[in-house]
Amino acid sequence: MTFVSGATPNAPSQEASRLERAYRLYRRYTKRCRTENQLNRVHIALDNYMTPAEVRHFAAALAAEPAESPSRRWIATLERSMPVKAARPVEFERREHAKGVTHYTASASPAAKKTLIIGFSGIHHRLMMPTAWLLDCLNPELYDVVVLRDFSRRSFALGLPGLGNDLMEALSGLRKYCDPRAYRKAVSLGTSAGGVPAIIAAIALRLDRGIALCPSHYLWYVQHLKTLGLDERSYAAVLASRQRPFPQLVLVSGAEKKDDLAAAVALHAVVPSRLWKLRNCTQHGVLKWQIERGTLRPFLAKLFDQSLEAADPQGAPLSAQWVIRSNGGLPLRVGGAPPATDSVSSG
Repeated sequence: MTFVSGATPNAPSQEASRLERAYRLYRRYTKRCRTENQLNRVHIALDNYMTPAEVRHFAAALAAEPAESPSRRWIATLERSMPVKAARPVEFERREHAKGVTHYTASASPAAKKTLIIGFSGIHHRLMMPTAWLLDCLNPELYDVVVLRDFSRRSFALGLPGLGNDLMEALSGLRKYCDPRAYRKAVSLGTSAGGVPAIIAAIALRLDRGIALCPSHYLWYVQHLKTLGLDERSYAAVLASRQRPFPQLVLVSGAEKKDDLAAAVALHAVVPSRLWKLRNCTQHGVLKWQIERGTLRPFLAKLFDQSLEAADPQGAPLSAQWVIRSNGGLPLRVGGAPPATDSVSSG
């Protein structure tokens, strides 16, 4: 369900008009709802797509609703957990390139000055939390975000409509709309069922960094490919490749979420990567867990290994250089060899 198609320039009058159109469309949808479940489905879809500017606009528009109104309770909950809670000089706008391909961007600066985040959502079509919470953490002048959603719920194994019929074709087709090579840096971020595809994408697209949050078990993913009649060897070949420079790969799991931790360890055994175990975390939704603790912004800065707000004037690569041992083992930082498994605090 998409409530705004395309994007308009950031001129105040045009932006206000676009936001008001989105709100009127929302009201038309909700008037058709006859049950609480139907209304919840509308709100969940909005959670998955809305920008921070839309959240603020909807909150202001619904402020006159009775306190017990479902619409007001929904938007109040969404707005309450926004990490920044402030308008920016430049705001993210949404562009729908194809079904399952949503681009959040601002025209204030060129791609060459930005970091691109390619998000691979889980089966609920989100990155473990409402999209506006992620976007609210990022400076739109320095970041673009593309969220990929697989409505077939096949972990992107069957590709995406308009991009390709399998994951590899879809990654190649993505360049039609958003070429990672045009950006200063590019990072993949996969959650749950999108975790393994995000790691594959980081290697195949030669990104700077690949992040998997509570990824599916790699052996399950291999069996999933076979069940769909796909040749898993092409995917295994990507994971086994060791081109230089090799992307920094980070796998994250709650230390006390045993099934998630086992899945992350299994993927860690396949690719050179850092394994982050979040202390005292028993949840699968580690990003929502960070929101609840008030630590989402510093956690994301650690994940991306750079500031969410400030540009790097030197244009240096992410963190220190990483190299691959000749035996294909774990990555080393130049000048030292920190442990490949880290126990990470919440923030």
